[in-house]
Amino acid sequence: MTDYTPTSHKAINQVHRLKERAHYDSEAINSILDNNMLAHVGFTLPPGIAEEDDWPFVMPMCYGRIEDTVYIHGYVSGRMMKALSSDNLPKVCITVSQVDALVVAMSPFHNSFNYYSAVIFGHGRLVTDPEEKSRALEVITNQPFRHADRWNDSRLPNKIDLQSTKVIAVRIEKASAKHRIGGVNDDLKETKDEEMCKKHYSGIVPCKMVYGTPVASSYNQAPTPAYLEPEVLNKERVMYQVDK
Repeated sequence: MTDYTPTSHKAINQVHRLKERAHYDSEAINSILDNNMLAHVGFTLPPGIAEEDDWPFVMPMCYGRIEDTVYIHGYVSGRMMKALSSDNLPKVCITVSQVDALVVAMSPFHNSFNYYSAVIFGHGRLVTDPEEKSRALEVITNQPFRHADRWNDSRLPNKIDLQSTKVIAVRIEKASAKHRIGGVNDDLKETKDEEMCKKHYSGIVPCKMVYGTPVASSYNQAPTPAYLEPEVLNKERVMYQVDK
């Protein structure tokens, strides 16, 4: 298990607010990455790619993980692929988050979410090895299907597919996870105010993404794979266990 604990309070992955919710071990980071399917990738454009290249970019992307490396992919001439495949190994920040409940307090300043989130930092590297590229595309493809083997249950990429697609590898160099579980944290004095408690609701509203019944395309003639059935996709995720 890798430990990403910051060695300085100025470290980029140091959690400053509500430190008791922070975790820096790879088990926590990987659990959040593996149980979700949408990442937000932050980077800056190098000069010459866009008319205004001083704006930061944050792009929603599908992804996949192999050990300590996160892979993303895109069209070969896309701005993000151009930016992250440059020879100077550009800096990248990737975030993944999951909301499990609305936390509704009497005071809006105590409203919150129950959530898991991971923030990772690394450098973008263009994947040029054909074997690594194929494996990366496989894990990216399988990520939304609870790691069922959709890759090998599909028409595999042809030469044109591979030539038009770049894969970027980001090795996790620094990272932090943060989570919140539990109930409402209204001010103790206000929780004893009977009139206020009668007037303003407080509690949590559990929420989760739910998959529905697959709807086949108009030309489909294949049976629905078992891994696409709601009872499979909707199985409860197994997140890392915490004491806090």
